[in-house]
Amino acid sequence: GHSEFSGHHGTWMPNDKKAQVFDKQYYQELVARAWTPRVLSEEPFLQDWTTGPLDNSKPKMMLNTDVCLFYDVQTSAPCCTRADITDENGASRCNTFGGQQMDQCALLGSTHPRWEAAQAVRKYLGGSGPNENNDDFYQAFKLAWYKATINGMDNLKPLMDTC
Repeated sequence: GHSEFSGHHGTWMPNDKKAQVFDKQYYQELVARAWTPRVLSEEPFLQDWTTGPLDNSKPKMMLNTDVCLFYDVQTSAPCCTRADITDENGASRCNTFGGQQMDQCALLGSTHPRWEAAQAVRKYLGGSGPNENNDDFYQAFKLAWYKATINGMDNLKPLMDTC
């Protein structure tokens, strides 16, 4: 994101080039990192989630809509997605929110309205732990792309090579 256009600065990967790779890394970043809320503005209220040093010039960032795919942040906020991760000194990787250490964000439970989203994240991860298995993610995208591009379109024409 770019703060000039959306009010949010950063991307969910260490750099823009890695964020443009079409694979399931988005889901791995979502569940593997300690994401904490970052208030960008009080009026109008603007919040996103960040991981790593707060003074980073290129912060890793996710929106509420990203974090809500897997975590119940409405009932457990302010919270940290991975309170179990520590740095080399044994301190929590969770930043503090208003000076208080944050608890672990609750995972979406099977009775939560977004349970299907959490199940999809688990499926797209392709197993437990980091791996290169993108099959479920690619298959789901293939089906979604097919539906999106043929829905009500029966007279599509090929793109021209030049303008």
